[in-house]
Amino acid sequence: MTTIMSDVIAGRIELLDPLARGASGSLWRAIDRRYGAVCAAKVMRQRDGSEVMRFVREQAVGDAEGLGAHPHLLPPYSWVAEDDTVVLVMPLVHGGTLASALAAHGALSPALVAHLLRQLLDALAAMHASHWVHRDVKPANLLLDATGTKAPHLLLADFGIALHEHDVRLTETGLVPGTPGFLAPEVIAGLGSTAAQDVWAAGACALQALDPRSARDRPSPRQALARAQDLLSRSSDPTAPGLAGLLGAILAEDPAQRPSAAAARDAIPVRTELASLWSRTADGRQLDLTDQLARLAGQREGLREVPLDGPSALAGFAPGLHERLSALAAPRQQSPVDLSPADQSPTQPSPSPAAPATWGTAEASAAAGTATPTTEGFVPVPTAQEAPVQSAPVQPAPVESAPTQSGSAQSDAARGARRHPVLGTVLLALSVLSLSGAGALWWAALG
Repeated sequence: MTTIMSDVIAGRIELLDPLARGASGSLWRAIDRRYGAVCAAKVMRQRDGSEVMRFVREQAVGDAEGLGAHPHLLPPYSWVAEDDTVVLVMPLVHGGTLASALAAHGALSPALVAHLLRQLLDALAAMHASHWVHRDVKPANLLLDATGTKAPHLLLADFGIALHEHDVRLTETGLVPGTPGFLAPEVIAGLGSTAAQDVWAAGACALQALDPRSARDRPSPRQALARAQDLLSRSSDPTAPGLAGLLGAILAEDPAQRPSAAAARDAIPVRTELASLWSRTADGRQLDLTDQLARLAGQREGLREVPLDGPSALAGFAPGLHERLSALAAPRQQSPVDLSPADQSPTQPSPSPAAPATWGTAEASAAAGTATPTTEGFVPVPTAQEAPVQSAPVQPAPVESAPTQSGSAQSDAARGARRHPVLGTVLLALSVLSLSGAGALWWAALG
C-alpha cells in the first residue's frame, strides 16, 4: 500500500509519496496547489550554492524558446524553495524509464530502437538549436509514457548539468560531468562540451537498448558497437541495416565526423505502420508499457494531472506570481489625446489617466473586446492604448469668474473649490472684488 504524506513546500507543493531516490535528491508524486493537479516534484537539499544554480539552470531550459512544450522534452515548468530545500516541479510520467523497461522486457527490436532513437534525436535537435547541451543523456533519463501497446512516447528529462553556450561553468577542474558509459571520447579526454557529445550518448543508449548486457559488463565503445552491429547483421528486421550504418556514424571517435542530431534524426524514417507490427522486443513479444504508479486513494483519487506539455492549459485558474507583480508595478500612462486649438479652452476637461495594466478572467477580457489569451492561459485586460478613451464630464464651477480672468487662474480656483468649497468660494469672491476695485480706479482715472 502506498504511503501518503502531506508535507507542503513553500505553501504550494504538497508531497504525497516517494517514487525514486538518487544521489542528487528524491523524486515524489505531489500536488501543485496552484493548479490543483498532480505533478512530479524533484526534492533536493541545498548542500552548497552551486546546487541552487543547477536547479535554476534546469528550470531555465523549460523557458528557453518554447523547449518546455516540445513533445519529447520534459524540463521543469516551475520551482519553489523553502529553507534549505529546493523543489523542481514537472509533469508526472507513468511508464517508467528506458532503463527500467530494458530491465523488465530485455533487448528491443531494431525497429523499436530506431523509433525511440528518432524521438531522442528530435529532442536533442531542439536543445541544440537553442544552444543547449544536455550532457547527461542515458537510459535512466529517458522517460516513457504509459502508452500500453500503442507506439511508445519518449521524453528526455533531468537537465541538472545541461549547459548553455553562454553559461558560467560550475564543474570543478579535473571532474568530467556525465555518466560513465555514455561519455563521448572527447569529453573523457577533457576537450570540453559540445552538441556532438549528446549525439554520441544517444547512440550509446541505442546500443544498450539493442544489447542490455552492455549495462552490466561495460565494454569499450568500440566493443559495444561491434557487438551491436553483429546483432543487427543477423537480424531479419528490415530496419537493421540502416540502423547499423547510422550507429557507426553517430559513434565516430572524431566529433567532427558525427552527424548533427537533426541530420541523424532525418535519416530515420517515421513509422507509419501499426505499432503492433514493430513495437516489439528482440524475441518478438509485444511491448506493453503499463502504468508503473499506484493509484491515489481517498480524496485525492481522480485528481487531474499536469499535462506532459506543461500547465498552460490549467494556468487560467491562477496567474503566475511574476505576471501579477508585473501588472501591479506597471507605470500609469496617459492616453494620447489630440487637442485642436479650438479645444484648448479653459473649461475643456483634461483626459483621464489610463488605468494600470491588470490581469482578469477570459470573460472580462472578452467583454473588453481585444484581449488575446497568453501562453499562460490568463488574459491581460486591454490597456488604455487599446481601449477607447472615455473622459468623465466635469461639473461647472459654482461661481462664474469675470470675463477678464485668465484661464489658469480660473482652473486653479476651480480645483481649489472642489477640494475646499468654503475656502474656494472666499478666494473667488476676493478675486472678483479685486478686479472690481481695479476697474473702479481705472474708470476714475479716465474721468
